[in-house]
Amino acid sequence: MIRRVVGICLILILLSGVNLYAGQTVRIFWAEYDGDTPEYTQQLEKAFEEAHPDIDLKIIRTSWNNLHDRLVTSIKDKSEPDLSVIGTRWLLEFEDLNVLEPIEQHLNKSLLDNIDHASMEGKIGATLYGLPVAMGTRIMYYRPDLVGEPPATFEELREKAKRVHHPPRVYGVGMVGRRYVENTDFVYYLYANGGDYFHRNENGSIGASALTAQAAITALTFMNDLVNKDKITQPDVGAYGRDEVQDLFLAGKLAFFFGGGQTASLLKKNKVSFKWDVAQIPSFAGHEKSSLLVTDSIVMFKRSKNKKAAADFLAFFYKDKWRLGFDKNTGFPPVTKSLGNNEAFQSPVHKTMVASTPGAKGWPLVAEWPQVNDIIWEAIENTFQGDAAPKDALARAAQKIDRLRR
Repeated sequence: MIRRVVGICLILILLSGVNLYAGQTVRIFWAEYDGDTPEYTQQLEKAFEEAHPDIDLKIIRTSWNNLHDRLVTSIKDKSEPDLSVIGTRWLLEFEDLNVLEPIEQHLNKSLLDNIDHASMEGKIGATLYGLPVAMGTRIMYYRPDLVGEPPATFEELREKAKRVHHPPRVYGVGMVGRRYVENTDFVYYLYANGGDYFHRNENGSIGASALTAQAAITALTFMNDLVNKDKITQPDVGAYGRDEVQDLFLAGKLAFFFGGGQTASLLKKNKVSFKWDVAQIPSFAGHEKSSLLVTDSIVMFKRSKNKKAAADFLAFFYKDKWRLGFDKNTGFPPVTKSLGNNEAFQSPVHKTMVASTPGAKGWPLVAEWPQVNDIIWEAIENTFQGDAAPKDALARAAQKIDRLRR
């Protein structure tokens, strides 16, 4: 009797045309970019599922500050998503855990051919693990109504910031002082001073920490002077993460702020009443300009049981309609060739980001970068709080980093 019932059910299913393989679920951890909205991802989810009724897409929005730890926890629990946006700087860490799936084999040729190869940073050797989701340099936002022409050097910025610093109405320059997933604002001052996080070995590989070099010491000393000597930043910098400092600029309370293209999107969205403009991040006197080049990637995980369905989502998301919406919301220049000449990306903001690319450097590609970032943040915090001189704080940080990477 049971066999007969089962047989009848199977016949009815086949006659109804129901797909026995329906119900695939694709989960993606989606990093929350400034300017990106829940409405965008809801529309993306709905449109994809209408085009692929056999796939249930779950876009799980996660703040950048929590994304890394959430991924690490999911990997430990063997419950990682099918796809995730990551900071490309995390690539080696996850590859060392042997959880990443080489992604190129799952992508169609037309998608790959449409990617700007200059943005293909998600490779380890010749193997592509991460498809670029965002790429752009950091730039300087400023108030021309307060400071006039943008400063060419950090020394000039300091003098301009002193002249317009009138708290609590306006502060000279914003400073990120609360620990963040990125090593801001230190990276801007370090790179602009000709510094780097690590020395390079003769074979080009990453060597010992370079935080004891004069370039790093001068950079952190300059930052500390802005905070504690000149007192031309917002007060109590330790209470301000990157988003909170950005909010100060959006409110018209900062003369200078360093950020990405997303800040421009938010300024336009908020319809601010004050004048603002952008320029390349200054250098220190005697050095060439060198901004931070940020690349983020989408990766696929080995344990995904729905790799084909996940690849179908990527093919859908990288269509012009959806990439245009994402890039406009977040303020990044496009990573797809087909949008390269789109009028949306010809603004002064995008042109400044492109002009900042020569000489720009990314985050160090070391597997231990999240721990290194925390160690450097500890040094910055100790400096700002007056618990250590910049030179001593960085020396201790360098020792910890070198021990960690042995």
